[in-house]
Amino acid sequence: MPSLRWRIVAAVALLLVATNVVVGAVTVVAFRGYLVDRLDAELSTAANRVVGGPDGSKPAPPDGDGSGTDPDNDFIGVPGQSAGTVVAIFRDGATVLGGYTDDRGQQRRLTAAQERTLAAVDSDGDPVTVDLGELGTYRAQAIGDDGDVFVTALPLGDLDAAIARLLLVIGVVTVVGLLVAAWALALLVRRSLRPLERVAAVASDVTELDLERGDTDIPLRVPPGDLAANREVEQVGTALNRLLGHVARALTVRREAEAGMRTFVADASHELRTPIATVRAYAELSASTDDPDAVHRNVDRIGREAVRMGDLVEELLLLARLDAVALASGPAPAREPVDLTSIVVEATMDARATAPGHRWTLQVLDEHPLVVSGDPTQLRRVVTNLLANARTHTPDGTTVVVSLQRSSDVVRLVVANDGPVIPAEALSTLFDRFTRGEASRSREHGTSGLGLAIVRGVVVAHDGLVRVVSEPGRTAFTVELPAGTPRAD
Repeated sequence: MPSLRWRIVAAVALLLVATNVVVGAVTVVAFRGYLVDRLDAELSTAANRVVGGPDGSKPAPPDGDGSGTDPDNDFIGVPGQSAGTVVAIFRDGATVLGGYTDDRGQQRRLTAAQERTLAAVDSDGDPVTVDLGELGTYRAQAIGDDGDVFVTALPLGDLDAAIARLLLVIGVVTVVGLLVAAWALALLVRRSLRPLERVAAVASDVTELDLERGDTDIPLRVPPGDLAANREVEQVGTALNRLLGHVARALTVRREAEAGMRTFVADASHELRTPIATVRAYAELSASTDDPDAVHRNVDRIGREAVRMGDLVEELLLLARLDAVALASGPAPAREPVDLTSIVVEATMDARATAPGHRWTLQVLDEHPLVVSGDPTQLRRVVTNLLANARTHTPDGTTVVVSLQRSSDVVRLVVANDGPVIPAEALSTLFDRFTRGEASRSREHGTSGLGLAIVRGVVVAHDGLVRVVSEPGRTAFTVELPAGTPRAD
């Protein structure tokens, strides 16, 4: 396939050829018309001279029998007639005389065929083009006078030669101009496309980077100097730079996602390994004893560990579904009006019963139920996880304030406590999976480290946001969800 450079050169060359052909044709036609008009003017003058005779008298028949090379007539070759001028006189259809003067000044007779050709010229006085055989092409004019027809003809040879020379000049100029223009255009196009070639080289160099082995850094970019070459290169180069930037960010995100997935799998395996080892150990103890009480205790412990594994698996499945929603590859959570006030009140009452050592305060600042649109089961999980987090990571005697209010089109849930401050270095990873503030307390209460990760996943899936602020005397988790329309009863 020819390159863009040569296609541009070929296209421009074709346009130049077409333009020169049109201009040349118009020039030749116009110039030939001009020369023919001049020749017709000369022909009219010569014809009037013939009709009037050299002394103003009508011509007389030639002497002799009319044969030979000399027609012996004063009307042929008179002063003012150029060489090659043909003169013929017809009377009552018969030829009175017919001849011409050659280049050496000698008079020559016309052949019978030439006379017949001239006799056929209409005597209306308009010049016409006739072919006189070996004499060539002529412009002839016939004028009638008292039954006589005077025919005068001038040769077109010089005119045709001039037109031929003009065509030759136009052809040579066209060819030379085309070669020079093509050469100059090729250099100009090559110079203009050189930055584009460097853009292509950048794209080609990117393909040689080893991106499959985790190399996410793409240092190659189209330099600013090439971007300033022209608008087209700027558009292509800028688009390529943006593309490379997007690819680098996507590779970084993929690397981080893969690293997070590996950590997630490792943490999940570690979390499952402990209850599985416990189940195996108590199963072996049960198999090695005949004491019914011991077997009963072992079975009870196996059941608790099985419940713990089941809860962990359910949380992992929920996080997987939330990840699918975030990647737009899974179904969005069910959307229906949810009475968030009712959920918060019930969850707070359950927390009071579960952790009586804490002081629980509920503040609902709106008289009417606050409704959001979403999945009631998942939203209940958000509230219970936040309360469980406050219960688990704060000592007895801690005051936990649960407040719910609506601000504009947002429903805001705040779970605040006056317990220990969360370390600043832990805030950035607090909502990550398998993250625990105090490992000993978390293990003691059987938490998996997925509670806050589920909170963030559910809230994001419901087009909301969650944040945490921790300072001496107050740690607050805030959840904001778009307000919904109350369900019609």
